Amino acid sequence: MKRIAATLALLVAAGCSSPSPAHEPGSPAATKDGPVPVLVKTGCADLVVLGLRGSDQSLDKNFGSGQEILRTVRAMSTDLHRTSRTTVRLEGIPYRAESAASAAIYQANIEDGVSRTRTRIAQLARRCPHTRVALVGFSQGAQAVHGLAIELPASTLRRVALVAMIADPRRNPDDTIASWTYGKAAPGPGKLGAGTPLPGSLKEKAITFCATGDEICNWPPGGYSGPLSQTHRHFYETPAHSRSTGRQLAGILRTNGL
Repeated sequence: MKRIAATLALLVAAGCSSPSPAHEPGSPAATKDGPVPVLVKTGCADLVVLGLRGSDQSLDKNFGSGQEILRTVRAMSTDLHRTSRTTVRLEGIPYRAESAASAAIYQANIEDGVSRTRTRIAQLARRCPHTRVALVGFSQGAQAVHGLAIELPASTLRRVALVAMIADPRRNPDDTIASWTYGKAAPGPGKLGAGTPLPGSLKEKAITFCATGDEICNWPPGGYSGPLSQTHRHFYETPAHSRSTGRQLAGILRTNGL
């Protein structure tokens, strides 16, 4: 517990402003022959992405999901639209994602994220019976996605088309789900220890992302005592890396019929 409490302050990333989607509520997803907007505001889009931001990222920017997730989802949707007219909406989950001074408070944040996301999935199931759901989290948000994915019932998992964890503090390198390390090895577990493997039913839907120099998801054998690395703070939001992440997500969605 001392190790977890001492390192919670590292799970911080800054949020940035974002452009608004081009689609207006109530308008068609696209003209008959025109392009599909990258992101729509339509409530019952074909795919609703529930984004869980990292520690201290703003709910007032980037659709409440953090810059890493916004840029990745935009890249994912752009790639998906090369072969599909699937409409995509991004929605941030308003969970408590502030930095925590203790392991207990941090765990309460995670549980808040899990609870709010579970509730939102149930609401979408009632209001939008044909909508599929994607879960995408960054850092603390990735841990919340991880925690939710291992407890969802099979009936709910059938609605989930994608589970993506970017820089998961509970990343498990021995899990059988897909793992993307941007061309370099990331053999270590997450900083807070390897989490529970995801259910086998998610093997074709789930993926974890980790840059080799990111100590939050790739804890080095000798430990790490410095400040939060620039790799964790800024690697995933760069245009090149968010496009790479987005391509992987689009590939999984295609495999799952979108």
